[in-house]
Amino acid sequence: MKVKTYILVILTLVMAACQKVVEFDIDEIPSQLVLNGLPSDGNRMFVNFAYSRFFLDTSAGRSAGSPEMTLNISGPSGTLTLHPDSLSRTNYFFLYTPQGGDSLSITVKVGANTVTSSTKIPKPLQVPTCNTFLTWTMPRTAGNTDTVLNLCVVNFTLSDYADEDNYYYITVSEHDSGSVFRETLQEFDTVDTLYRNNMFMCTDRALTGSDVLLSSPVVVLPMGYTVYDRIICNDKVLNGTSATHSIIIPILVDTNEVRGFKHELVFHIESIRPERVRYLLDVANATGMTQMFAEPAGVYSNVLVNGEQGLGLFSGISHLKFPLNTEPWPYPENIPSASKSAGIELPSEVVTEIYRIARQRYKK
Repeated sequence: MKVKTYILVILTLVMAACQKVVEFDIDEIPSQLVLNGLPSDGNRMFVNFAYSRFFLDTSAGRSAGSPEMTLNISGPSGTLTLHPDSLSRTNYFFLYTPQGGDSLSITVKVGANTVTSSTKIPKPLQVPTCNTFLTWTMPRTAGNTDTVLNLCVVNFTLSDYADEDNYYYITVSEHDSGSVFRETLQEFDTVDTLYRNNMFMCTDRALTGSDVLLSSPVVVLPMGYTVYDRIICNDKVLNGTSATHSIIIPILVDTNEVRGFKHELVFHIESIRPERVRYLLDVANATGMTQMFAEPAGVYSNVLVNGEQGLGLFSGISHLKFPLNTEPWPYPENIPSASKSAGIELPSEVVTEIYRIARQRYKK
């Protein structure tokens, strides 16, 4: 039976608003094969292989049946050919743990189609130290809500490989869980949310200089206190050196949180391949309706289907993550009064903009 999905599209006009029903006949939307895999140094190898799905479909992609999948590995210890040893939904696992320097190629045959891709595993990341400290920026009032803005400064040492052109991908995730009072609804709400790209600031030109930064900031603020949700950069400035770098995470304390609310911040740094750089930048640049599709239109892929560009990404990474020490959470009563004058004092316009961006997230 023909299945039709209806979407209510609201178009805001200058003087009025109207509604239009857009009809999609999903029987006429062809499915395509999609291969995704991020083989990581030191972690068991697996790939996801399935058919693409309609962008309003929240289920996993439809299984590709019983594909013939072959993984070829070439590394310092020799060559190896493997087939999947286990399957979980549309994830195919191999009895193999990638190591830095390994070259991988994968071939999948399903029906009359042949899907291929290849990549290399970057050398293991060299980040011997990562530590944090909290600093006080003084209580401030913005709008009608009294808040406290604190800063979590993350210092990490990064040793770059001189014989490789490295690309680095830096993000901060935050897992919030607990109870919070919603003023607009006048009721308590239970929160359990993971923010994969939390905002942070960085003034380090080795990571954000015009000749190294590949991604775009969220907003440019005065005195170098620019806000990012990710940093993708090359190693032009680092190039074989070892140095300590810093990022600054603004912590806007929500005074409506019920005590016991948990904030789990994690600092992530990855060494990534050029194909993933291109893929990430294409996804970030995708606008309009393309962001709503499972596989955004026009996004780069290093996956070939019958010799032509397909969908998905197969790209090696080296990934490290560091849980950040933010305990006790910087509620006003938890911060010694002696530390109030020892913090980093941000310009007022920077504080105002950080507050505005952070409040947008809390209102969701």
